Amino acid sequence: MKRKKNNLRQKKKNLNRQYNTLISHAWQNEIILRRCQQMELCLMQCESFASLTDVLLNDAPKKFELDQITLILLDPRYEIRRLLLASEIDYHKAFPNLFFQCKSQTVTSLFDAEKLPKLGTYQSDLHADYFQESQTIGKTIQSVAALPLVQEQRMLGCLLFGDSETDRFIPDSATDFLQHLGAVISICIDMALLRDRLKYNSLNDALTGINNRRFFEQRLPEEISRCKRAETPISCLFVDVDHFKHFNDTYGHATGDLILKQVASIIRRELRATDVVGRYGGEEFVILLPNTNHRQALDIAERIRKCIQKHRCQYEEHSLQVTVSIGIADFQKFADENKTLHEIGQALVAAADSALYKAKQAGRNRIAINSGYTCQYSETAV
Repeated sequence: MKRKKNNLRQKKKNLNRQYNTLISHAWQNEIILRRCQQMELCLMQCESFASLTDVLLNDAPKKFELDQITLILLDPRYEIRRLLLASEIDYHKAFPNLFFQCKSQTVTSLFDAEKLPKLGTYQSDLHADYFQESQTIGKTIQSVAALPLVQEQRMLGCLLFGDSETDRFIPDSATDFLQHLGAVISICIDMALLRDRLKYNSLNDALTGINNRRFFEQRLPEEISRCKRAETPISCLFVDVDHFKHFNDTYGHATGDLILKQVASIIRRELRATDVVGRYGGEEFVILLPNTNHRQALDIAERIRKCIQKHRCQYEEHSLQVTVSIGIADFQKFADENKTLHEIGQALVAAADSALYKAKQAGRNRIAINSGYTCQYSETAV
């Protein structure tokens, strides 16, 4: 009888232990589920790829109590990096744990062949390139979880969770939460990139690859506001390809397109990173030069004019010389509080356009300047 009672007590202890273990696991799963849900909501609210990346790489490690998270994306055509650069984000500095690869084999080696999350110990040959020095002093990455990012059978990349605890990610453990989270992140990345592409295409000229008029008109009041606060001058250049209709009528529209592409490329090459250039319409380009007065703008305009004049546009058996006329306007006085930023911007562009008209009247392939609020022109001799 006594032995039977002892057996019952032992069974009860074992059942209590199992019960407590199950309760503990349930609470842990509940915590993980809540964290995943919070993360999913944050990701779904991101309006751009940059903001989504910030959530993944800077916010998520704190939410999940991880030492590091690394995002690796396939970008063989440099498209994602181009979108980041277009948004004026130094992603190398902002996201040191963001990596890009051109070959899918480099990414697929990080997780299971079935495209399922892979959990296990840190392996230097696989993971060393993707984890920076731990932000927690004295700790190094010991265990890693690799989440494949797949959207509609298309491989996007991989998300790596790294932690200094050796048993944080155990091989062959349940990965339902991670698999679900990876699927949600994949959808969010795909949607964020789609929004960025639509925005990029709406603000860039498809033919020349530079910004379009809409982008320029959005940036114009921003740059004027910045120069107004700093009390620095700002100049505008209006560039027009001389006799462009002649090229189209004589050699065809394909030649005209090629000329516009090459002119846009030369203009962009001769400008600073802080300058704003856009195709205003047809064969016209407009340039905004912050912190630049009309004398400095004249040097930039003359450099652009000479480079285009020296260039030869090769099309089939034709070697074509192209020239441009340029109008310059600058505003150095921003004391008139009655004018809005939009009105100042429109006046600046209109003044440059008027100067361009003067340059074309004077014989083309030259520059005319409209300085300040007056219409005093000076023309460069060619």
